[in-house]
Amino acid sequence: MDGEIRVSIVKVSFVHNNFRTTGAINLSKQGREMKLNLSVRVTVMLLMLNFFVTAFAESPSGMRLYVLNSGSLSLGKGVLQNLAPMEPQIRIPVAMFVIKHPKGNVLFDTGNNDKIIDNPGYWGPNFAALKPVNTPDVSIESQLARINMTPDDITYVVVSHMHLDHGGNVGKFPNSTLVIQRDEIEYAMFPDEPFAGAFIPGDVAELRSGIGIKKPNAVPMLVLEKTDLDIFRDGAIVVKRARGHTKGGQMLIVRLPNTGTVILTGDAAYFRDNVTKSIPPNIALAYDPAGILRGYEWIRYMMASEGADFFTSHDPEVFKAYRKAPEYYD
Repeated sequence: MDGEIRVSIVKVSFVHNNFRTTGAINLSKQGREMKLNLSVRVTVMLLMLNFFVTAFAESPSGMRLYVLNSGSLSLGKGVLQNLAPMEPQIRIPVAMFVIKHPKGNVLFDTGNNDKIIDNPGYWGPNFAALKPVNTPDVSIESQLARINMTPDDITYVVVSHMHLDHGGNVGKFPNSTLVIQRDEIEYAMFPDEPFAGAFIPGDVAELRSGIGIKKPNAVPMLVLEKTDLDIFRDGAIVVKRARGHTKGGQMLIVRLPNTGTVILTGDAAYFRDNVTKSIPPNIALAYDPAGILRGYEWIRYMMASEGADFFTSHDPEVFKAYRKAPEYYD
């Protein structure tokens, strides 16, 4: 068309607060030579500026991060960390986290299945091997009650992975939306050998609908296809795919108004030293060892680029220093 101006954005890529941005505008004219006047240029620039301001908006006020406790496990440190001693055994915490956001509450990990409180046999030989704390005060209902919540107050449940100490209570949130990677569902339901032992079939079975129902999932789900997810589309709570410890692992980026960026690692990093000193894990529980090391590098990148901190789920010394619910980070 004579005099037509085509404006196309060739590439736009961003990560909230990292400012990994690239952009290009291609302006071309067909037919008569025509100059793009200043007002059109300003309009285009303002549209792009509005896009990036929205993308990099401040975290909403009122956000809070709570640390909850699903008990503890007993094992040799060498089970988790390469060349660490197997004796004496250490007791590691099993952490869960709740993030309050103006648009909803997010639970990261669901801990040990509460069925072991009354029925240790639910874990089979894992109960005797791991000696979990299974007192009623570490049930997920009891822990949520510390912040005046019940399972129905949780909008989204994000699981780092489906091992027995992280995805145990997914079935207790029938009115919440579970956020999980598709390959983690498949892996949990039928794991590769020799990784099956850390999954409890009953935990995964809670996610399946009943006989004769066409819809496969028993609970609402956001099933991710090997990707990340900005839950509320404001950069404040972002699911980060982290294949390594399991096939479809996830971390969670939480950007708080005052504390700043906190990365919840799940088992992408067992101990703080894994990341800060580049100490590799025991590969016995590593589906993709190289993926775990890439995860360490990404955490360090986030620390350098936006001053992030990271909270592990199993580091006993670090866990002691956390503010426990009802205290919080904001």
